[in-house]
Amino acid sequence: MEPSSASMIQEARMGLIDRIKAWGGSPGDGAQPRSPLERELIERLQDALPDPSRAGEPMRFRMRFTGLVQGMGFRWTNMGLARERGLTGWVRNLDDGSVEMEIQGTPGELIVHLDRLHDSYRRYGNRIWLEEAERIEPVDGEDEFDARY
Repeated sequence: MEPSSASMIQEARMGLIDRIKAWGGSPGDGAQPRSPLERELIERLQDALPDPSRAGEPMRFRMRFTGLVQGMGFRWTNMGLARERGLTGWVRNLDDGSVEMEIQGTPGELIVHLDRLHDSYRRYGNRIWLEEAERIEPVDGEDEFDARY
């Protein structure tokens, strides 16, 4: 069952307090701190939520994450979370130890994806750090999110 747009937007907005707490978290307290770039990206995505004419528009981003993102199931976690929300794109490991991802969905879906990604890794106490995020053109006709090699 797909979540309604209203419930997804409510979830993206309601997570703001938890997200702010996580941004200031310290190691060992269970919080998953966010990079300044990720905080900025989420704020831009939230700015698109109040405008009903833009809330359902797909957006696509190319992202690069560092931290303990290889050997921890990061690609598979992203793939599972993205597929649950109907997001499309791909994720792959890079030779330098980082992970690159292209992800496409509505602003609310993308916010929820990032929140759930951090929630998934909170229990490990490792840092997932968004180093690069570039908005790119959406891909028409894409219907899945895959792990690439």
